[in-house]
Amino acid sequence: MWKKLWVLSLAVFCFCGCSATVTENNLSGIHFVKANEKLGDKTPEERALTIKGLLHQINGISGNAVIVEGHTAIIGLRLESGMEDEAKRLSQEADNAAREADEHINNTSITTNARIVSLIEEMERKRAK
Repeated sequence: MWKKLWVLSLAVFCFCGCSATVTENNLSGIHFVKANEKLGDKTPEERALTIKGLLHQINGISGNAVIVEGHTAIIGLRLESGMEDEAKRLSQEADNAAREADEHINNTSITTNARIVSLIEEMERKRAK
């Protein structure tokens, strides 16, 4: 009796379980679109220079580095000595300045961390070449 039940179960499993469908991941239909090189009539480098110009006018900021990518400005601030307690206020002023300088900026990422500012400065130099 157990043999017949076991054989019947095996037969049902083989006939029913073998019809599984395979799902394919076909990424060939995905198209990546590069963001426009220009937003408005300026290149990203020109837009970054405009923002840098306004940031130089803010008291408490001794230097800055700006990278613009699409609708985002990545900003590194070097603060004057003794202004570390004012970092939050200066970051907010830098955000306002970036949005004022470029109407296409929707997002900003601002840091006063010296290591990260150095990385942004390096990226800025590489883009200038």
